[in-house]
Amino acid sequence: MICMIYHDRKSRGSMGASRQRPNGGTIGSFVPRNQRMKPGQSGCEMTGLLFTRAILLALFAALSHGPGRAQDTIQTLAARGEGFEKLERWEDAAAAYRQILKIDARSIAALNRLGAVSVHQKKFEEAVRYYRRALALNPYEFGTNLNLGIVYIKMQDYGRATIPLERATEAEPSDFQARELLAVALIGRNDYARAIPHLERAVELAPRDLGTLYLLERSYLETKAFDKAFATFEGLEALDPKSAWVRILRGQAYDGLGDYNKAIQEFESARQEAPADATVRFSLGFMYWKVRRYPEAESELQEALKLDAHFTEVKYYLADTYLMEQKPEKALPILKSVTQEDPRNARVLVDLGKAFVKLDRAQDAVRAYQAALRADPDRADAHYQLARVYKRLNRPGEFQRELDAAQKLQQRKREREETLLKASGSRGDPSSRRGLSPHGVNRQKE
Repeated sequence: MICMIYHDRKSRGSMGASRQRPNGGTIGSFVPRNQRMKPGQSGCEMTGLLFTRAILLALFAALSHGPGRAQDTIQTLAARGEGFEKLERWEDAAAAYRQILKIDARSIAALNRLGAVSVHQKKFEEAVRYYRRALALNPYEFGTNLNLGIVYIKMQDYGRATIPLERATEAEPSDFQARELLAVALIGRNDYARAIPHLERAVELAPRDLGTLYLLERSYLETKAFDKAFATFEGLEALDPKSAWVRILRGQAYDGLGDYNKAIQEFESARQEAPADATVRFSLGFMYWKVRRYPEAESELQEALKLDAHFTEVKYYLADTYLMEQKPEKALPILKSVTQEDPRNARVLVDLGKAFVKLDRAQDAVRAYQAALRADPDRADAHYQLARVYKRLNRPGEFQRELDAAQKLQQRKREREETLLKASGSRGDPSSRRGLSPHGVNRQKE
């Protein structure tokens, strides 16, 4: 039997059952399609659908091994636990299910319910222990493996989530949710190549699921499978014709192919459709920055920052634009604020050093470049910029040391062109709205 986890649609956990789809649904809890929440339906109504008294009573009765009176007791306790869950009295519900385990220590259903209650209380490690106890009784049971995978995803432990979700897909190869969640776990590990076949299968199972299509599209772009990416755009446009995200993704694809003019056209069209979307304005500003149209980049990035004052990528590229326009006095306060938020961001520290140099603050520049190299010792441009400052300060020995280091690193360095896909991080990724942590998205290292 499959024991289900349900979370109120309004909850906003970092991952799993409460993750939001771009089309407004949720994924991450095991909910059969005919029992999923419909628009306008309340959490209480959905809970009633998922955990009806009849289902729980039958489930616990089937899994109990005692005589008739013991079964009656289990049924009573199951009903009591169900009632407490509806009232969100989690400790009382857990007490009822623990009583069942005293009668039948092998009740997989009771262990799953205890795991679900622990998840509601955000006691994820405790939930893991209950699910592992259930798996010790039946290692390949579909529902328990799925639930355990969900908990690990909520904990952002994508590595441990992979194994139970693989078992779930082996147990039910045609289950859409298990496939999709396994892909999410793999994406969380930056393993886009392995995620693709699971997402392709999930799309076959649910061809009109927008969220899965967005995940698949992102994976194609990450693996530079641009031919497949462009083919997938047709399906996205048919399902979501007015979505600015389709244009953003297509623009990212053109950027990856080096067709910057077409990329800019896509982002300009996206701006017309969603002028108040910070990611849209950032995407266009980034492309202007990339082709050195700095006044236009400045305008778009300023607008993006007005729309979202915490958009870190916007801050970096706006500050860099100011430096390119010889406006270090405008770049400096932005770069200082970003380094306060992320003191080991080597790229920002290098730009901070450049701002100090332009403002004739050589000693401050030295400290900024040294901090950048502590964060990333192999950063060639930091060594080179530091060498230039040492030359200005007439420190020949240190100048030569840093210049030699820069040249050696530059020889080993592979040229890696900066792309919007990497520059925007999680903010340029519609799949991030499905709960993936920004830490699960590849970052550009220059």
